Formats: sequence, C-alpha cells, structure tokens
Amino acid sequence: MPWIKPAKQSDLKGMEIYSELDQPVPVFNRLIARSPEIFSAFMPLASAVKAGVLSEFETETVVVFVSKLNGCNFCYNGHGSLLKEISGNEEILEDLNEYQESSSFPDHLKHILVYAEKLVTSPQDLKKEDIKRLLEDGYSEKEVVEINQLISYTSYTNQTSIGLGL
Repeated sequence: MPWIKPAKQSDLKGMEIYSELDQPVPVFNRLIARSPEIFSAFMPLASAVKAGVLSEFETETVVVFVSKLNGCNFCYNGHGSLLKEISGNEEILEDLNEYQESSSFPDHLKHILVYAEKLVTSPQDLKKEDIKRLLEDGYSEKEVVEINQLISYTSYTNQTSIGLGL
C-alpha cells in the first residue's frame, strides 16, 4: 500500500486528460494525479516514450530489466508478469539474469540491455562506442534517443514508485 493516498477514480473525472486514460486508472497514475499539474504533463510523456521504436516485447524487456536494476519490486513484478505473457516464456525473468548468454534475446536487444545497465548502474562508464553499437544495429539517432528515454523514463517511474511506497 502506498505511503500517500492515491487520488480517487472519481476525482480524476474532472481532469481534462481523463478521457485519454485507461480505466480504471492504475494506482501509480493515481498517485501522480495528486498533483494535477504534474499528472497533466506526465501522461503525454508516458505515451510518447511507450510509442518509441521498440516492439512491445523489447519495451517490456527493457522496463523489467531497468526496474530490477533499480530495485523497484512494484514495477518489476507488474511488468514481469506482462513480459511473461507477451513472450509466452515463463522462464524469461530468469533468462534476463543472464541476458548476455541467453537465447531468449536477440543481439540488438542485448546491446540495448548493456547500454541500459551502464546508464542505470554506472553512467560515467558510458562511451560513444555504446551508442555506436546501437547505430550499427540499425537504429537511427532518433531511435537511440527513444531508447535512452525509455531507460531514463523507467528509472524515473521506478524512483517515483519506490519513493511513494509502492
């Protein structure tokens, strides 16, 4: 249970953005909605980040991986269940522990995970070569920015979840 009271579903109905929200509105979003100004800015960013270059499987893999690195059990468990469903692989979370050796992930996704691991755990160790590898995998500079934003956005939401008691 979160440490602050989430906004009630009924409180959200008065917001301009209400018609664009999934119903019922998840507890994470209802926590952010305690600040309507932040919530109104947050939701378009969330949509833009999720609409990036990666497939649903790749996006969920990155989200689960980053959530694990950040120690966000709420996001790891929720997105982990979705990743199992999308992949049809009940062992996918275990495979993620050894992603570089696992056959569950194509090389281009392994490169994204290497980049994500560095960005989350030791950003000072990132090098131009890390970006170059993604470009060599066929991603455009625009798409590399989208990948970077997915990783950064996930870290932000992980900190929000942890910091508010989810």
